[in-house]
Amino acid sequence: MIRRVFGTLLILLGVLGIALCALGVVYVWRAAENVAAAADDTLLTVSDTLDDIDRSLRLASTTLDDTGIAIAGLYNTSLDVSDTLSSTQVTIDEMARLTEDDLPQSIEASLLALDGLEDSAGVIDRLLRSLQQFGIGDYNPPVPLDEAVAAAQSGLAMVPSSLRTMGDGLRDTSTNLEEVEQGVVVMSRNVMLLEQNVNDADAAVSEHRSNLRELRTRVVKARRNVEQPIQAAAWGATLLLIWIALSQLAIIQWGVSLWQPRSPR
Repeated sequence: MIRRVFGTLLILLGVLGIALCALGVVYVWRAAENVAAAADDTLLTVSDTLDDIDRSLRLASTTLDDTGIAIAGLYNTSLDVSDTLSSTQVTIDEMARLTEDDLPQSIEASLLALDGLEDSAGVIDRLLRSLQQFGIGDYNPPVPLDEAVAAAQSGLAMVPSSLRTMGDGLRDTSTNLEEVEQGVVVMSRNVMLLEQNVNDADAAVSEHRSNLRELRTRVVKARRNVEQPIQAAAWGATLLLIWIALSQLAIIQWGVSLWQPRSPR
């Protein structure tokens, strides 16, 4: 009786083991499908994310290129402005020299000449009037010659000082232009450094894009081959369960043998 009960338990255990192995095979393949689908979705999400990052980096690279072009234009413009200011400063210095030295000296020399001419102009004016009285010539100006010379001398008297004052102003303008030119030169140097930084950033973005494209290629390859290792693992687990199920036949056979009557010795 005990043999049959024990045999029955062995048979039940064997059948239960086979059923569990069969159920395990079903769940292994179902889990393999779920894992493959989850892995594919994850890799697809990673691929889409990499695409978005690549688009952002491409936009950043385009922006950096445009910024570099604008900065290069600003640098060239600053050089042109510096050259223009330099040539303008030379011109203003030349004008300051003329207004401070040459023109005042010329006018002062003219004033000296006019100073000596005033008396002579008075004599000439009286002589011409006398000749008119004798019927020689026609001389009747609205302003006598000596008065015209005196008026011209009076009008020119303040010009040298005004020109020298103008020369001082031009000198100040030249100094200001020199300061502006130095500021433009400093700005051009800073712009050149900024252009170098932008170029370095653009190179770094390009390198990151290259690495990103390589990573995306690997993700695409992994997505194509993701099912192979999962199926291999599923087949391994299936063969293991089949081997376990087959081993249960020995237990069932043992339980069946316990039901059989003992052979007489």
